[in-house]
Amino acid sequence: MSMRNYTALRALKREIDKCVLCGGCTAGCPTYDLSRHEKDSARGRVMLAKALLEGELEPDGGLMEKFDHCLTCMNCVEACPAGAEPVKVITAARSEIYRAMPKNSLTGLIFRRLLPDRKALGSFAALARIGQKLLNHLPPSQYLPFVRGSVKRKVPRIAPKTLRDIYPEILPPKGKPFMRVAYFTGCMADRTYQDTARAVMEVLISAGVEIVLPKGEVCCGAPAWFAGDRDGAAAAEKNLHAFNPYTVDYIVTSCATCGSVLKDIYPELLGPRLLVKKLSEKVIDFQQLVADRLWDRLEFKETDGKPLKVTYHDPCHLSRGMKVKDAPREILSRLPGVEFVEMEKPCACCGGAGAFSLKYYDDALEIGRQKAESVADSGAAVVATACPSCRMQIGDLLNRYNGGGDVVHTAAIIRHLLR
Repeated sequence: MSMRNYTALRALKREIDKCVLCGGCTAGCPTYDLSRHEKDSARGRVMLAKALLEGELEPDGGLMEKFDHCLTCMNCVEACPAGAEPVKVITAARSEIYRAMPKNSLTGLIFRRLLPDRKALGSFAALARIGQKLLNHLPPSQYLPFVRGSVKRKVPRIAPKTLRDIYPEILPPKGKPFMRVAYFTGCMADRTYQDTARAVMEVLISAGVEIVLPKGEVCCGAPAWFAGDRDGAAAAEKNLHAFNPYTVDYIVTSCATCGSVLKDIYPELLGPRLLVKKLSEKVIDFQQLVADRLWDRLEFKETDGKPLKVTYHDPCHLSRGMKVKDAPREILSRLPGVEFVEMEKPCACCGGAGAFSLKYYDDALEIGRQKAESVADSGAAVVATACPSCRMQIGDLLNRYNGGGDVVHTAAIIRHLLR
């Protein structure tokens, strides 16, 4: 076997060596629970990374699939008694294999041309919108993508205009300004789940917050980063220059993955520079900001009648990544007219995980089945969450297994109850 200069993996040699093969990471690992194969556990993947680093394995498509079949849910990080971070090793291994393999022209187009370019992405979205309309009018068929058991996958509608086409760059607050924030909407809230973005903005404005929507915002880089294309992800440097000109107290996110990438991945991806540090330190989840700084500034309606029963799903990149778990529960428990109920295993991965559910749809459904059952057992009428990928996945699961149900961002519930 040839020896290669695996820079990203070599930098994580200490993380690899922390693994003592105890198997603690297998408990709660979605893919290991699904297959019971060692290759689908964090321990197995770390050993594969070690073999790759030491020249015992060659980078190829088969090896990439073993690393790809991971949701990067970070359950293993939370479970590891040695304090190792297998997800860092797994994403580094993906990058080494991606770099060594022949480039796929489609992924190159997506990661390097579409996602970092608002104009190009807009043109693609317009074509995708036409395709979506066509698919919506076709009956369920085994020849269509993501149809299982004569049920189509439930996906959000692509909006004809982005938020930045609709709203000005600066949105003034209601009353005297209390705070100024920049809002990193992310691609999904900008183009599909616009109801989330509108709810976030209306809540912030009601609390006296001035909002900046930088026109130069592009994709955070998560799709490319988690696929192994670190050079493609580095195009997200555009966000540094889009947000840097504005003096703000916080950079607010309503997407768990965007927030986690901006806060935790950018320093590794873009280097330990002052501009990167300045951005990452200001990133805060919307729910955390409301719970910590804005709650007392919000006025709610008087409510009567039967309360709305709401449960909450913890996105992996929010609860394990940004460490935001208490804030959404504090909010939902205190909202008038809401009865908050905890579902069983609220932090269990729903199986969405961005591209995972595109590549391994059947596995995503099987992993998510337990989530659908937990929602049903809770008796909740609404599921709140803070990740567009989770929202899409859980909406699909409820439609498939429970006959439907509402899945919304926590911001939407807050906005609905504002005076």
